[in-house]
Amino acid sequence: MKYARGGLVGFDSPRPFRVEVKAVERHSALTALKLVITTTADEPVSGDFRYDGLRGQSVSFGRLRLLDPVGGKVSFALREKDAEGPAFGTRHPMAGARLPDDFRPGVRYPVEVYFPSLPAEVKSVSLVPDLPVAAMTGLPVTEGSAAPVAKERQDGDPAPGAEFQWAVVPPSGEIWSGVSGVNELVEAPQKTTLKEGGKETVGLRTDVLFAFDKATLSDDAATILDEAVRETRERADPAKPPITIEGHTDSKGDDPYNQDLSVKRAEVVRDYLAGKLGTGYTYEATGKGESEPIAKNDKPDGSDNPEGRARNRRVEISYHIKEEKPDVTVTTGPSDVLGSIRPPAPFQAEPEPVAGSLTWRSGDQRLRVDFHPFHRDGAYLVATFDVVMEGGSALTAIPAPFDGWPGRPRLCVLSGTRRQRHIGHAGGGAPRPGRRHPRPLSDARSKMERPPSWGRQPNLPLASTVGDRRCA
Repeated sequence: MKYARGGLVGFDSPRPFRVEVKAVERHSALTALKLVITTTADEPVSGDFRYDGLRGQSVSFGRLRLLDPVGGKVSFALREKDAEGPAFGTRHPMAGARLPDDFRPGVRYPVEVYFPSLPAEVKSVSLVPDLPVAAMTGLPVTEGSAAPVAKERQDGDPAPGAEFQWAVVPPSGEIWSGVSGVNELVEAPQKTTLKEGGKETVGLRTDVLFAFDKATLSDDAATILDEAVRETRERADPAKPPITIEGHTDSKGDDPYNQDLSVKRAEVVRDYLAGKLGTGYTYEATGKGESEPIAKNDKPDGSDNPEGRARNRRVEISYHIKEEKPDVTVTTGPSDVLGSIRPPAPFQAEPEPVAGSLTWRSGDQRLRVDFHPFHRDGAYLVATFDVVMEGGSALTAIPAPFDGWPGRPRLCVLSGTRRQRHIGHAGGGAPRPGRRHPRPLSDARSKMERPPSWGRQPNLPLASTVGDRRCA
């Protein structure tokens, strides 16, 4: 099977490229990603390849990243000295110069990029470039034999259809290495779920748990707390105590009163959890009063903001997530627990046909986004979309147009069955970028939501099959 995809890459003027993954090799000290990159343009293309360093001086390929979709870990390219240093692997300066060599039409350029060594239990990964190229899922991880070696730049000029070898610099000396957990945020009317690295925080709205101004559980609280108990039992690691329960209030009332109320509510939730989960866990209850709001208590004009105050009235349950060990059998079938994990998606050469579109206008700028059906990849949804500039002046894609900056929209997914918002955490700003969202429950239908200037695209399907393997 060929693991190849096309996309448009560039800063001022995106140009067409084809990226083919030849191997993902695991070695004892590193992981080697081996590619062949070709431009399909009719003329030479700048070698910046979505610059990795100073604009116009990028000579490495450090914008490529590997994702373990089951473990939720992103591996970054190994670099010299620090996170700003050039990436080890293939480097392509012009002969006798610091500027990057151009990509010439039809020439095949082998490229190597090195990452931290993947854990032994990781059998496949997804390539998630920080580029407007859709993610490549289901890339098999093989065991490397020979260690990477240095290579010199080939002499002469490349000929169309030929393969041209650029220099390769294996890791040595002072090496910067980076592996990061994926941050996730899911919002529902009664709770939020935030995952940061190996820690998860579930925020429960106290308007559902308690009567106004009270620390006595309401009649509806048991349903919400029993769900929290179920998720905590499945996901919290008792070997990494404690389970922390924090109470929070809005800004109504004086500080001492709010502090006392937040502590009492946290202690009530702690006692409920302990009664259901038992003594195998350690619990710690604290109160923060009104000191740590997550929303504005007042509107910009100084008037009351009831919605913001409601979000601030919460009890947060935090714990370290269980790590999946190589010798532990992990159930990956359907589960009603938010974020339950499915197998990694197989490779998909092209996304399924466009299922819906939205248009954004700002002045004379008009941008259309075409959404392809989503598909599941481990713990995530993969959202692939095409971005088309329909009119007006050029739109600067830095910062990316979907990062939530003022005046710019943020992509999120609504699970229609349970009114949950799944906030995306990776993306791009040109023709075919993609985002990953925390995986919704197994029976969810998904739709895209936008701020008012965009609206929303309802009923975008979750692909029922990818390749020959069910992903429902």
